[in-house]
Amino acid sequence: MKIDVIMITKNSQKPCLVESINSIVNNIPLNKLIVVDNFSIDETINIINRYNNISTKVIQKNCNRGMAREIGIKKVETDWFAFIDSDIILEKDWFKLIAKNISKKIGAIEGNVKSKEGIVQKIRINGRGYTNCTLIKTDLVKDIKIPEEMVVYEDQYIRKYIEKKDYKWLKVALPCSLHLSKSNRLNDAFEIGKMSGKYHLDPFWRYPSSFLIVLIKRIFGGKESPLISYRLLTGYLKGLFLNLNNSR
Repeated sequence: MKIDVIMITKNSQKPCLVESINSIVNNIPLNKLIVVDNFSIDETINIINRYNNISTKVIQKNCNRGMAREIGIKKVETDWFAFIDSDIILEKDWFKLIAKNISKKIGAIEGNVKSKEGIVQKIRINGRGYTNCTLIKTDLVKDIKIPEEMVVYEDQYIRKYIEKKDYKWLKVALPCSLHLSKSNRLNDAFEIGKMSGKYHLDPFWRYPSSFLIVLIKRIFGGKESPLISYRLLTGYLKGLFLNLNNSR
C-alpha cells in the first residue's frame, strides 16, 4: 500500500523542512509528495527540488491554509493520503504504527505529537481535529469545498466533514511525532471562534462547563491568558451573527 502525502508550505525552510521530508521518505511508503506552496521566497522550493529520488508535485498558488489543503486533496491519486506539515518530524515507523488502526468505519487517523521540550499533546477524543500528521481516507474528502475565508481551523472543518459521512476521526497516542513550531493562540483565537460559530463546528472552548467557569479557571491559575478566552468568545458570537445573516 502506497500513499500520497500533502505538505503545505510558505517559507518553510525553518525549523526543519529537510528533516521533515527525510522522515517522510524513511517512514512512509510514498507514492507522491504533493507540495502546495504560497510562493516561498526562502530555500523551500530549492530544498524540495533536491529530492530527485521521489516523485513530487509542486503547486505554487496564492492561497491560505484551507485553500491549500483543498488544492492538495484534488491531486491525490491513492486510496489513503496523509497531511504532513513541514514543521513535523515523523516518529520512526510512523506509517506502520498508524496504519494498524485502519478499519471499515475509520475515516481519519490523527497521529500524536510532542514538543521539542518533550511535552506530549494531550489526547481529547472529542476535541479539535488536527491535520499536522494525519492519515485520511481519500474518497471521503475528494468533493470537499473548504470556505475560502478559512485561514485557521480548517482541520476541524475537515474532521466534521468526515464525521457527517458517518466515519470516525480517530486520535491515537502512537505514533508520537516531533512538532517543532508553536501556533500563536492569541492571534488565532478570534478567527477560530468565528469559524466555529459560523460553520457550526464544535464549541470552541471544548469543555463541558460554561464559558464563564472556564474563564474563572484561567484567571485563577489557568495556563492560558483570559484574553484568549475572551477573543474566542467574541469570535464565536461574530460567527453566529454571520451565520444568522447568511441564512436569511
